[in-house]
Amino acid sequence: MDKPVIKSKPKTEKPIEERLVEHEIAEESMDNSWKDEFIVLVFSLPVIVNFVMPIFTEMTMKEAWENLNSAAEWYTQILFILVLVIFGMRKLVYKLADKLFDTGAGSKGKCCK
Repeated sequence: MDKPVIKSKPKTEKPIEERLVEHEIAEESMDNSWKDEFIVLVFSLPVIVNFVMPIFTEMTMKEAWENLNSAAEWYTQILFILVLVIFGMRKLVYKLADKLFDTGAGSKGKCCK
C-alpha cells in the first residue's frame, strides 16, 4: 500500500521593495531605541540604587520600600507609565492620561489621535 506523497508548496517570498521598506522602518525605530533606553535608565536608576543600598549599608529592605513609598507622586506615575509602555499597553496609558488630565474624551482619548 503506497502512502500518498504530499508536496509542499514553495514559500512565496516578499518582493524586494516590500522587504526594503520593512527594513527602513525597522532602522528608523532602532534610531529612537537608545533614547528610549536612556529615559528608562534615568527614571529607574533611583529605584535600583534604593534596593542595592541595603547590600552595602545598614539600611534594611523595609526602609528601602518606605523610601520608595515616599517618592513623589509624579515620579511613581512616570514609572508606572514607562512600565505600561514597555509591555505594549499604550491604550491603557491613553486611558490613564485621559483620566489624570481630565480631558473628558472618554474611551476615544484625545491623545490617541
